Amino acid sequence: MLVAISVAAKEYRFVMVSHIGAQDPNMNWLTLSLAEFEKRYPNVFTEYVGGLTSGVEELAQNLEETIASRPDGIAVPILDAKALDAPIRKALSMGIPVVAFNIPDKRPPDQRIPYLTYVGGDEYLTGYKIGLYALAKAKDGMVPMPRKVVCTLHTAGHAGLRERCRGIEDAFGKVGAPVEYLVTDIEETNFRQKLKAYLSSNLDTNYIFNLADFTAAWSWEVADELGMEPDADTKGLTVLTVDVGPIGLSGVKNGHLLVASEQGFWLQGYIPMEWLYWYHEMGYKPQSDIITGPVLVDKDNLEQMDKLSKLVFGVGSESDAAWRK
Repeated sequence: MLVAISVAAKEYRFVMVSHIGAQDPNMNWLTLSLAEFEKRYPNVFTEYVGGLTSGVEELAQNLEETIASRPDGIAVPILDAKALDAPIRKALSMGIPVVAFNIPDKRPPDQRIPYLTYVGGDEYLTGYKIGLYALAKAKDGMVPMPRKVVCTLHTAGHAGLRERCRGIEDAFGKVGAPVEYLVTDIEETNFRQKLKAYLSSNLDTNYIFNLADFTAAWSWEVADELGMEPDADTKGLTVLTVDVGPIGLSGVKNGHLLVASEQGFWLQGYIPMEWLYWYHEMGYKPQSDIITGPVLVDKDNLEQMDKLSKLVFGVGSESDAAWRK
């Protein structure tokens, strides 16, 4: 009853429908930014609909249900362009504006879903820039030169994750280091088992690229158990990751990770709502995508990212519970 009264008092209702649910700590960035948006725009009610899984099937179902509720605007990641094409076009035909966030529709312009704009990182650049960073450190003699690389795909159908792998593949291709895509799982036991089986059969692998920081600790521990010396130094195997929550920051601080990458999650929550608001109030339409990342994080800017992490998660790099040692 209280919620209904609160919603009724608002002029607009915007819904963020996402594959990033409670199982993913990055949800904190988005929900906090939505709360901050409501403070600045008190006539807007924002709602976050996250999934119990990170799969496209649940995302599509949640999107359909959201469209049926007729909100004044929707923000959604294009996890799978083909699967989400029809429901998003349905929303647009009903007069519901849509902003893509986190993952864009990468198809050619004549096939692309005609949403208002995309707000998020460039996932290809994320992998590419991390790869170039690692190559520069290898040339400086700080870490080994890549020989063979595994990119751990914890969600097989996630188009953005594959773009990250493609980016690092192109970067490491400059020194002839092949990159293999390994479909693991978002569930920890399955992830560890599949990575262990891969590394045991590919002992010449000397880089692991993780596509989320919570998997980076698992990768490091698996490699450590196999005696592959996975710290960021001149020996053994080097671990890289995307995302800089407390796990990633702790890994960088303690030398377990060479580098992590932040994609501007807070902005990905706030800016889509603002564009939906401006569209309704002033008829504004963005003229280009809004790219929020990548921002590479190493020991040089760790302190600055620590401050953001503590605002979002309550802890920063001092929290090393995810790492066995």
